[in-house]
Amino acid sequence: MDSDPIPTEPTTDPEPPVTAPVVPGPSLVSESTAAGRGRGSKLRRAAIGLALVVTFGVGIGVGRLDLPALGGFGSTTPAPGTSAPDFGLIREAWDILHTKYVGASSLDNSKLIYGAINGMTQAVGDTGHTTFMTPQERAQRSNDLSGKFVGIGVRIDTAKDGLPLVVGVFKGSPAAGAGILVGDELVAVDGKPTTGHTNDDIVGWVRGAAGTTVKLTVRQGADGTPRDVSMVRAEVATNPVNWAIVPGTHTALIRLDQFSQGAADALKAALGDIKTAGADRLVLDLRGNPGGYVNEADAVASQFLKTGVVFIERDAQGNETKHNVTAGGLATDLPLVVLVDGGTASSSEIVSGALQDARRAQLVGIKTYGTGTVLGEFPLSDGSALRVGTVEWLTPGGRQIWHQGITPDVIVERASTIAPIDPDQVSTMTPAQIAALTDPQLARALTLVTAITATGS
Repeated sequence: MDSDPIPTEPTTDPEPPVTAPVVPGPSLVSESTAAGRGRGSKLRRAAIGLALVVTFGVGIGVGRLDLPALGGFGSTTPAPGTSAPDFGLIREAWDILHTKYVGASSLDNSKLIYGAINGMTQAVGDTGHTTFMTPQERAQRSNDLSGKFVGIGVRIDTAKDGLPLVVGVFKGSPAAGAGILVGDELVAVDGKPTTGHTNDDIVGWVRGAAGTTVKLTVRQGADGTPRDVSMVRAEVATNPVNWAIVPGTHTALIRLDQFSQGAADALKAALGDIKTAGADRLVLDLRGNPGGYVNEADAVASQFLKTGVVFIERDAQGNETKHNVTAGGLATDLPLVVLVDGGTASSSEIVSGALQDARRAQLVGIKTYGTGTVLGEFPLSDGSALRVGTVEWLTPGGRQIWHQGITPDVIVERASTIAPIDPDQVSTMTPAQIAALTDPQLARALTLVTAITATGS
């Protein structure tokens, strides 16, 4: 199960900001500290894809805090202009809980410590960026961008009535086999009502080990009759790229779910097949895409741009580094429209901003999430970690993405009760059904892309 307004995992540099070691990986880019995964709180679109939380692509540099160098408990050097912190207050509170609380014998020290650290990161006020992760959360996030997940295999958004709403079902997944449908609302998980709980909570309930059973109570729409559906959790392999020729047209609709490992290669393969199929224009759907590895975003943008800059990194000292387009893109001259929404984050925003600034594509939808920072991931001694924004991303034109998002060229709202139409659905439609699409954003994009001529970049 994925949760989407949350956001992406790491691509790192040999020398991540304020860090030392680098976590190697098959798709990491040596010249970038950026990555793509951060955490969101308001957007609760979730790819429950697989019983895990897929977080938005706030970049991540990976390193380790040199704890001894901090001088020990209570001796951290205060920031300029601030007074020295009194860490003794934390000890006082700890002692009171352990000596005065009537239930002291039942206290879980790990929970207390994690709660204190989590509270500290929340107090920073950098919602969706500076966060704390337990060892379990780090392990789960590490798997998020591997292209495989353990769970049930559905994508969710939040319905108008506040319940999780299924907006996509992965092919061959436990959910598909059990008859879960797009438009189903999740009423309960193993008998526990979902009302009043966040999608993060629900993700935790659905998540579990492969081979175990979970029972969902679902209904088709707010007025549907509830039905119980049981399924066995399993590893679900996901293809980050899906496409279809829109019936009655020469337009290809490409859906990019996230910038996971291998996403750019999958896009290149898709573009080759699309050209063979005779498509002469493209709609790229980045709605709900939480981001991913920034090197994948760089490579994806380079498929549509001939030259120029993809994005700019700016550190806390104001130093800027430009990341240039890689030559040889496969679709640099095809007319292009890009779909975005409030769930478009991180690496998705890098691509959207690059194409918009280069006047290579029109963006259709609503303003994106705004998660343009590189998170330095600082492991703690027990395997947990702090993620702290150390570098921010700018569009090629110097626009700030962090907290600002990318505003589309053409604003088109989509009601929460209307699920985005994906390529699998499009491929089964008739030209008449395409002309009567219920997805207003896709309908507008198809109209626009038939009327434009790619200028290239």
